[in-house]
Amino acid sequence: MKTFLPIMFSLLAVSPISIYGQDAHTSSVTESQSHATSNLVSQVKAASPAIEASYGKLPLSFEANQGQSDPQVKFLSRGQGYSLFLTGDAAVLALTKGRPSQPKAAAMGAKPSMKTDAKVKTDVVRMELAGAARDIQVSGADPLPGKANYFIGSDSAKWDTDVPTYAKVKYRNVYPGIDLVYYGNQRQLEYDFVVSPNADPKQARLHFAGASKLKLNDGGDLEIIAKDGEIAFHKPVVYQVKDGQRQPVEGSFQLLANNTVGFRLGGYDHSRELVVDPVLAYSTYLGGSGGSDGYQVAIGSNNSAYFVGFAYSADFPLTGGAFQTVYSHSIAFVSKLNPAGTALLFSTFLGGADIFYAVVDGADNIYLSGIADSGGIPFPVTPGAFQPTCKTASTPCQSGFVTKLNAAGSGLIYSTYLGGSGLGEVGYATPDDILGLAVDPLGHAYVTGEAFSSDFPVTHNAYQKTLQCTAGDDFCSDGFVTELNAAGTGLAFSTYLGPDRTNPQEFAVDNAGSAYVAGFAGPNYPVTANAFQKSLPDGGVFITKLNPGGATLAYSTYLGGDSAFELLGGLAVDAEGNAYVAGLTNSANFPVTSNAYQKVNNALANLGGNAFITKLNPSGSSLVYSTYLGGSGQPDADKRYSCPGDGVLQIAVDTAGNAYIVGNACSANFPVTSDAFQKTEVGANPEGDGFPFFTKLNSDGSALLFSTYFNGANGIRPGYFGSVAADTLGNAYLGGSTWASDYPTTGGAFQQADPSPGHAVAVVTKLAFNGLTETKISSSANQEALGNEVTFTAHVVPVSGSGIPTGEISWKIDGAVVGHSDLDGNGEAVFSTSALSSGAHNVVAGYLGDPAAYSSSIGTFTETITGGRVATPIFPKLGGTYPTGETIEIVTLTPGATIYYTTNGITPSIASTKYTEPIHISATTTVKAIAAASGDTNSAVATATYTIKPGAIKTKTSLKSSINPSTAGNPVKFTATVTAASGSAPTGTVTFKKGSVVLGSAPLVNGVAAFSTSELIPGRNAIAAIYTGSATDAASAATLTQEVQ
Repeated sequence: MKTFLPIMFSLLAVSPISIYGQDAHTSSVTESQSHATSNLVSQVKAASPAIEASYGKLPLSFEANQGQSDPQVKFLSRGQGYSLFLTGDAAVLALTKGRPSQPKAAAMGAKPSMKTDAKVKTDVVRMELAGAARDIQVSGADPLPGKANYFIGSDSAKWDTDVPTYAKVKYRNVYPGIDLVYYGNQRQLEYDFVVSPNADPKQARLHFAGASKLKLNDGGDLEIIAKDGEIAFHKPVVYQVKDGQRQPVEGSFQLLANNTVGFRLGGYDHSRELVVDPVLAYSTYLGGSGGSDGYQVAIGSNNSAYFVGFAYSADFPLTGGAFQTVYSHSIAFVSKLNPAGTALLFSTFLGGADIFYAVVDGADNIYLSGIADSGGIPFPVTPGAFQPTCKTASTPCQSGFVTKLNAAGSGLIYSTYLGGSGLGEVGYATPDDILGLAVDPLGHAYVTGEAFSSDFPVTHNAYQKTLQCTAGDDFCSDGFVTELNAAGTGLAFSTYLGPDRTNPQEFAVDNAGSAYVAGFAGPNYPVTANAFQKSLPDGGVFITKLNPGGATLAYSTYLGGDSAFELLGGLAVDAEGNAYVAGLTNSANFPVTSNAYQKVNNALANLGGNAFITKLNPSGSSLVYSTYLGGSGQPDADKRYSCPGDGVLQIAVDTAGNAYIVGNACSANFPVTSDAFQKTEVGANPEGDGFPFFTKLNSDGSALLFSTYFNGANGIRPGYFGSVAADTLGNAYLGGSTWASDYPTTGGAFQQADPSPGHAVAVVTKLAFNGLTETKISSSANQEALGNEVTFTAHVVPVSGSGIPTGEISWKIDGAVVGHSDLDGNGEAVFSTSALSSGAHNVVAGYLGDPAAYSSSIGTFTETITGGRVATPIFPKLGGTYPTGETIEIVTLTPGATIYYTTNGITPSIASTKYTEPIHISATTTVKAIAAASGDTNSAVATATYTIKPGAIKTKTSLKSSINPSTAGNPVKFTATVTAASGSAPTGTVTFKKGSVVLGSAPLVNGVAAFSTSELIPGRNAIAAIYTGSATDAASAATLTQEVQ
């Protein structure tokens, strides 16, 4: 048995050197700018069963050893075909072949087998760090929510319960200046060498105990000969990053004495500064002909971007099944883009509300907040809502609100008002204003804002139960913090916060349910004994952390200098409880740390301000770092007041502690990096507004990892970024608005052209920092005759050094989504159609990425069809059985063609109903459709039957081939397995198709249907297995790519 273990050894110090293995199963992970990454991937090819894609995405779990293993073991982990034991100075890898017997199989994490007589062979290889330090500190990092439990034997005293698990294990200072980090997922184990500046990477040497021999093959791969087989490490590839390009450097394994291996590196530039170049992953407009404004961007579980704002025209892009499609002047929108930025997954209006804030929970439900207005479209409130009516004593009635939208964007889980009468002690009716929103892992929504009501709802355990007003003040307001339960029916806690004139502006919640509030307050705001800064004579920025339950303050502190002009822009909290605060200051003595990137305010000479970015420790007692960020300001006195300085509007933080910052800069010399997209201000600026910028600051606040202006040149004024988010891969998402008709967009993006020239329009931009996959498209024939089937193949090229991408391709033709297909083991997916009309067609393949490892990318292709008949319409949603009503879209690939359809079984004609919007069906319906265009022959009839069966059980279909690739003329057997969520075996029939051609069908027997064919032609064949459902089970489908040689 030969097990391939590709290795990637990336050195990113003062001069970044990267050595990585070239293997189909290696993935690249960039931890931070000073990390050295190595991939150790185990794939037991001869004996291990295939791992389901969903299982492979799960993080690898490292258990702390609390007695369940040998005392030498610090942490242990189990993956597919191997077990890993991390001791104080080595990694012990046990590679298993054969079939383990029960119950040992279950204990080792393998899939149990009913056969118990198979022999198990295990190769044990001990990978030691040759010459490493003694007494290395080993610790778990990134705790996981799951716990391990061992109930072995009848003596409960010997049971090990609630064993903590971690996503990473860190070895500190294994060599001088070098740390080691293990991590990975269920398909692969990876490790990073973290190399400090000026440390010598040649220190890293690996000794393989338990190997009988080491050798290098002709390709430079390292082969480790063990008792029962071989382990192969592929030849390393070495590169440096310069000007955004990876430049190859000579590198190879070096065999040393006593089964030890080192790395031989060629010449490289030791003096070059570290540069991490991002890639524009996607960038798109989002609006209708009347323009739009974008406010908040949030990221879902699969790295889809959610965006909220305002639409100013009825043709704002919406999707079928949207919660609300009726337009009213200046209406709020909620939209979700797929991970590639090529299509809307949903887009809906929400009337009667101004949405300013959005967050997403782990189930991809969307939480929205802002101000609800009773004028125009009524604000939607759900039954059982905590506050079903608006209480503000004003006309129209305005109030804060919190709404939870389901993951499909099609319905409300709850929606409630939140506020009082708006009447403080002075009697003026002013609506309570929500200014921040967050959600915890339990699905509890938290909001903060400014309360003007003496009857704002508070709970009995509130930190502050009454509105505090200053005598004689005609404009009384306090802050508030409120936690709603998961159903939106009640308050977990709610409290006023601060004395009169307290204005919370930013908000965050950690995983423990502690709420962090930042804003502006007067000089008598409450601070705690351990506060970093206990006073500001004129008041200023504050940061407060409330303990879970909202009854007490964990800490509360001011943050500022001697200027009365300081503005707050953003607040974020990392996994360790550090708070990141950013804004604008005119102070010369704003607190900065010794390691700050910028220690002085550069704009004071022009009476302007600079941004500040501050990281506060978890107790609020000291600064981890604090720095200015900005240029010399705007010297034109006539414009000074319209642009007060270089200010931050929002901040986010990634898992490595790097800060992502957006804002507007007044300075023409705002700090940018050498790899900036735009190094100078771009575009018109008649009113002296700031220009939008994006900056990425390193984890200790000492250096810019990336910084750029980002604007179009043809706008009547600059745009802005009001929101930023970071995903699990360290990619940045920017949300805002632009006036520019040439705002930078990407090919294949959802909306590449400005939909409303001369107006502001919302924009969403994604920057990929860890490299971007590349998606390429080819066609089986170009040009092709009308009516003939065309097969498109998308090939996703991984980031250099990473493994073959997994996941899904979303296909668009001429702007319409026409289907999805899964990547195969070669990183390829196919889509076939015979529905293209004559003429040229724009084909887009959007790789949706993998949240665990791979960034999305887009490929485009032009296909030409000759002939003169209109293309047959396509139903993107397959016919079948569904548990609830469905919204059915029909797509034509003939430009300018009109679709006509029927729902009564009659063949449609041009006298039938014209298709203008998606069809919603609530009962079993057969939809037939044709497409017609002037001068061409009408299309063939497309038919799909949708059976609506309330209570139908959700199913999942998987598809396998008996041999892949196969030989032309030889039979291939396709086996479809349909499983039901109930655990029962579905009944019915599975239809097998190649593209749009039906190959045949087969009945399900115990949930399995099989079909054989020998008629596949050479090339790549898109095979689909379609289960149309039954009286009790819902429809589902699966695809694969069959290669025929």
